[in-house]
Amino acid sequence: MEKENEEKKVPSDSKKEKKPKKKKSGFLNTIMGGGWLANEVLTRNAPLFVLIVIYSFIYVSNRYEYERELVEIEKLTKRRDHLKNNLVTLKSEFTSNTRQSEIEKLLKDRNSEVQTTTKPVYSIKK
Repeated sequence: MEKENEEKKVPSDSKKEKKPKKKKSGFLNTIMGGGWLANEVLTRNAPLFVLIVIYSFIYVSNRYEYERELVEIEKLTKRRDHLKNNLVTLKSEFTSNTRQSEIEKLLKDRNSEVQTTTKPVYSIKK
């Protein structure tokens, strides 16, 4: 009978002596707890990771600066084209207004005493 009791005790003891299961730490717990900072791969390669982060910031900031400069170049190009067109228009108007016939019309309209000479121009020599 004792053998039977011993056999019965063994299974009952094994149930009681079972070790409690360890809780698996989740990914979020590992990140929030900082356990990932103690990882050997990360600690060995920390300078490399820092360098990669710095280069990433430099790359992104240069990209934004480049895009900003492109926008500024485009604005200035449009302004230059606009001013160039105005210059051509004003030059054309000036050329048109400085013709002799236009000047004579302007003088007549203003009732000016200035008239065009009918005699040829001559020079006085000493």
